[in-house]
This record gives sequence, structure tokens and C-alpha cells, in this order.
Amino acid sequence: MLQLTGCGSITIDRHGVILNVNDNILDWLNCERADVLGRQFEAFLTLRMPLTGSDGMLPTDATLRGISGVVRPVVVGSLEDSDSGTQQLAVYDVSTRSAFTLGFRGAEAKTERGRQRLQILLNSAVGFGNVRSEVDAAELLADVAQRSFAASFVSVHLLRPEGLVQVAGVNPLAAHWPTGFRPTGAVTLLSGEVLVVRTPADADAYLPGVGMGDVYRAGGIHAAISSPLRSHGESIGSMICYFDHPREFDEEAVPLAEALTNQAAQAVARIRLEDTLRRAAMHDEVTGLPNRRLVEEDVIRTMRDCTALSVLFVDLDGFKAVNDLLGHAAGDALLREVGQRLRSSIRESDVLGRFGGDEFIAVAAVESEGDAAMLADRIRAAIARPYDDLPPEITITASVGVVTVGNDGAPVMDQLVRAADHAMYDAKMAGGDRVTVAEFSDHQPRETAGSPTDGDGTEAR
Repeated sequence: MLQLTGCGSITIDRHGVILNVNDNILDWLNCERADVLGRQFEAFLTLRMPLTGSDGMLPTDATLRGISGVVRPVVVGSLEDSDSGTQQLAVYDVSTRSAFTLGFRGAEAKTERGRQRLQILLNSAVGFGNVRSEVDAAELLADVAQRSFAASFVSVHLLRPEGLVQVAGVNPLAAHWPTGFRPTGAVTLLSGEVLVVRTPADADAYLPGVGMGDVYRAGGIHAAISSPLRSHGESIGSMICYFDHPREFDEEAVPLAEALTNQAAQAVARIRLEDTLRRAAMHDEVTGLPNRRLVEEDVIRTMRDCTALSVLFVDLDGFKAVNDLLGHAAGDALLREVGQRLRSSIRESDVLGRFGGDEFIAVAAVESEGDAAMLADRIRAAIARPYDDLPPEITITASVGVVTVGNDGAPVMDQLVRAADHAMYDAKMAGGDRVTVAEFSDHQPRETAGSPTDGDGTEAR
């Protein structure tokens, strides 16, 4: 047999039976010579392609399999002996090369994943830079995270005054969540770190004694990765990716989750800052109260669920004398005092603003028109109380116009304010220091509360 130093050699007959092997083959197979001789070479060697073809004899990739289960990648070439009818196979160990190839391919795959994730982050950065509301930012985060992680579901939760609220995505655990337990995403929010749940048992490890693993199983969730939204060192929300199948997370999963939620957090922080600055610019400099535009926004946002909505238009009687006799500084001080009295006369949930000059608007959720009239007279009485900084000859009172409508949708504030303004004008023309209620449907005012000379503050008209 031809000796091939550094490679394996197998001699077979025309039927593929092994006649002889060299020591390298025995070492690679981890067996004795007697275990090999007389057996078909296919029992140990699997060729990827035939050794002979139309182009003659060509080497091919193959796999050498030992009795103990050892598998070794090899390359096989044929050295035919035509005189004896035997065939000698040269076997070259390429496991080192294969390992290198696998490593190289793995590096290539990792590089490609990194390139794709970088592209995701670049694209999402543009998207987050263009969003104009918190909900838009949350919805974009849910969409990008779902595509980036190939997640089955994604939910995004933001911290608001009422608590941690889901604002985007789908939470498959919601229907199975323990009653009275902290809301989904709270653990991530409080930890300030990315949490990886590879199995339902991991969920139990994060929250022992709660049965969170059972919650995952009931929701059909095998794995999850969650990341807090952090801005300036503070957690302002959380994002959770859920998987309804077993899922492994590579070393890039946590940095990717952090990068996406950081982008979203910066967008939310920017939107909140812009809203704060915008709202600050929409407050009256003298009284600090919201202006008319901000009043309308607050009404639409906070009074959707009330039974009825009442608009009170308040105009001061006698204010011009303060400016004329005492100067504008005294007038500004009086307006601030009136603003404080108005605020103390209504509920915290009611909306109050300065309409302009010595005019104010209050919008309140009421149960009936009678409640609105009582509120208006309470405001009238509060403004009519003496002012310590005014001389006795100057008296400040208020003419109040009221209009009340049922809450059957978004209120048309322009029309309501106009109707209340008409009612206020009628109160002032009747002598001031009184309340006039207008029917919104026909705008025909009728006075329900009168001058301070009345014992009960009302005067039929």
C-alpha cells in the first residue's frame, strides 16, 4: 500500500470492502484495525460527491465517522491500482480548516447582523426625530422592536401622572395578570436594566412567589426581553418583546434593546419638554392662568366623561377705576387676587383661564344646570368680597354669564364661549354683580342670580 505521510489511507476492493487502512485512519476513528477491515467503507466514510465522473477522478468533501460517534470533516481522493483491481483512497483531515470556515462564516454572519442592526438604529433615529406625540413615539418603538427582534408581540408602557400605562402594542399577558399586582413593565421600570426571560422559569426567578411563570404559560409566551425607557437617568417607561416560541438571545440583544428604548426615551423627553414650553407660553404673564387656547385644550383632554359641561364667562365690574386711579401695577395685583379667588371657588379638576383684560373663563363638569348656577353665584360672591389693598370707594364685583350643555362629544368651545359672553353682557347691562344663565340652544339669556342687595343672592327677572 502506498504510504501517504500526514494523511489517512484506505484500500478497498471493487466492491467497496476495506482491505487495509493506515494508522492515521485508526487514530481518527478511535478504533482497532480489526474493527475496520472487511467492512464496507461507506460504514465509516460518507462522500458528498462520487469520486469518479465524466471528468475523471475528482476529490470530494466527505465525513469520517468513528464507532464511538466521532465525526471528522475530510477530503477524499482516489489512487486507483488497475493491476490488482483495488483502489486506494487518500483521506485528508480538514477539521481545522472547517473550524476556521465555520468561524469565518460565523464572523461574517455576526458582521451582517451588526450591519442590519446599525441600519435599523439609523432608520429609527430618523423616525423618532420626526414624531410629534408620546403615542407616536411609543407606536414607532413597538413597530421597530417587533421587526428588529422578530418578536411575536411588543408592548410599550409610559409613566404618567396616573401611573404606568400601556400606550402602544399588544400585551399577551394582560388577560392573565395577577389581580392587584404592579402593572406590566413596572419591574423593568424600577430595575432600570434590560431583563431577559429565556423560559417561564426565568420569570419566576425575577418575581418569586407571584406565579409569573404560570402567567407566561397561560399567555402562550416562552421568552421575553424588556428594556426601560430612560431619560436623564430616570426611567420613564418600559418596552417588552414577547415570543410565543423558544428564543435564544445573542450578545447583541441587550445593547440593541437599550439603543432602541434610549432613542424612544429621548423622543418622549423632547416631546414632553416641547409641550411644557408650549404650555408655559400659553399662560397669562400677570395671573399665571392658562390663556383661552390652552383652556380649550384642557377642556377637551380632561372633561370627556362628564355628564354636562358648563362654561362661565366672568367680567369684573369696576376694574377700570383701579387702573385709572391706582395705576396698572395695582390693576395687575387685583387680577392676580381675582385669579386666586376663582381657583379657590372651583374644583381642582375644573378648568380656569384668563380670556383677556378683566375677563376670565371657567369650565366645570356639572350634573345639572342648577349646579352650574350655584357655582357661578359662588364665584360672584367670592369676587365681591372686600380687597385689602383697595380704598373703600372702589368696589369690585363680577358679572357672570353661564351656558350649560350635555356632554355628547367634543364641546364646540367657540360657540359655548360666545353664548356665555352674551349672557355675561346681559348681566352687566342689568347692573352687574349678578349671574345670567343662557340656554345654549337659542341663546336666549335668563338671569338666575342677582345683586348683593338680595338676601339669597338671587333675583327673578
